[in-house]
Amino acid sequence: MVTGLPTGTRRAAAHLARVAALLLLTGAAHALTFISPMGEPFRSRPGDKPPEEIWFERADADHDGKITRAEFMADAGRFFRTLDVNHDDQIGPDEIEHYEEDIAPEVRTGGFDLPIPGEGSGGHSGHGGGGGGRRHGGAPRGGNSDDEGASSSSDPPPEHYDAASEGGARYSYLDLPEPIAAADLNLDRAISPREFVQAARERFDALDTDHDGVLTRDELPHLDGAHPGHMPPGKGGGHRPHHFEGGSER
Repeated sequence: MVTGLPTGTRRAAAHLARVAALLLLTGAAHALTFISPMGEPFRSRPGDKPPEEIWFERADADHDGKITRAEFMADAGRFFRTLDVNHDDQIGPDEIEHYEEDIAPEVRTGGFDLPIPGEGSGGHSGHGGGGGGRRHGGAPRGGNSDDEGASSSSDPPPEHYDAASEGGARYSYLDLPEPIAAADLNLDRAISPREFVQAARERFDALDTDHDGVLTRDELPHLDGAHPGHMPPGKGGGHRPHHFEGGSER
């Protein structure tokens, strides 16, 4: 182990070493990536089942072809418990870092293609500090990016800033570069169960474009297993849901 380096440098070196090891183990095969509305990454090999379909099937607990609000909330709760590594009933700063570095490094602005960590779909391994995201539920990809509280800074986003092209938003239905940090409504660098539930409710509402209380495959944008920010034009169940600000539709 290299000593005498700053902590941040050692962490970055360790992270790169993990990625390099995965590349060697998988023969540099790149994964198609999808990041669920609540931030969970799913990956699959090109030609296999699209990663967004893997998420849909998991969230659709009764396998009736639609995700109800209750199923969506249950899926969110399951992932919250996964992220709450120390079981203190919150996602704290170290756990957010673990998410950004090891579980979903795609949320880092710029990102990179990841190899598949073994057979199957899930991308469940991670640390790091990531791109910001809109508070609450966020807007569907392709929406505006001018919500109040778009980042932890009070400064407005740069001119021509497009949240859909940043971090995890490149792999997702929603314009949330960092979907876990975006649930930190009071900006205290930790996410409580109440905050995560609130974010889940608002994200469900943003995706439920016909307001019938369920999400269907036709209703959700079809990403065609897309990864690194590629959203084929004209694909999907119509269009991205409309934009809303501060949890209120507009």
